[in-house]
Amino acid sequence: MYVLVMGVLFCAALYPLSFREYDKQVKVYAASLPDYSGIKPPVPYAAGRPVKLEVPSVGVNLPIIDGAYDKSTNTWTLSNDKVQFDTASKRPNSREGNTFIYGHATNWVFGPLLKIQPDALAYVTTDNGFVIAYKLTGHEVVNPTDTSVLDYSGPSRLMLQTCTGPTLSEFRQMFYFSYMSHEKVKQQT
Repeated sequence: MYVLVMGVLFCAALYPLSFREYDKQVKVYAASLPDYSGIKPPVPYAAGRPVKLEVPSVGVNLPIIDGAYDKSTNTWTLSNDKVQFDTASKRPNSREGNTFIYGHATNWVFGPLLKIQPDALAYVTTDNGFVIAYKLTGHEVVNPTDTSVLDYSGPSRLMLQTCTGPTLSEFRQMFYFSYMSHEKVKQQT
């Protein structure tokens, strides 16, 4: 019994000393680590089905409906008062791919885009409450048969298309917007 009591007392005396040494080692190790305080966490992923497009600088504020290319008639579905989201393209998101939205070049649809200025902003609202912001980075005119613009892979971008030319039907005017940011907005109940 004497040996057991002495063993317990001995351990009780050394136990705090061993924790002090352990604490010293932890502090030395922690001091050797890089400073991670300035690193921001990754941006949460945002994606959804597009329901509204706004380009405030030219007064575009339109509902978005699904659209598609009909290979049998070589035509796109079109609306006289809305813009279409090509369902074969990527949904608006914060990571990658090409979101393709198109519409008529009329004054009440995409006609105002023909007056857009560099660095203009566009906002796409999704069905699940995200507003994704894009910035105009370029534009070009292509032939209606040029589908190479659809073969994009890379960071998230928005591509808007309307018609252009002397009779507003000979060519396609493409507008390219790069992803900037997104926010989750409260959904109306």
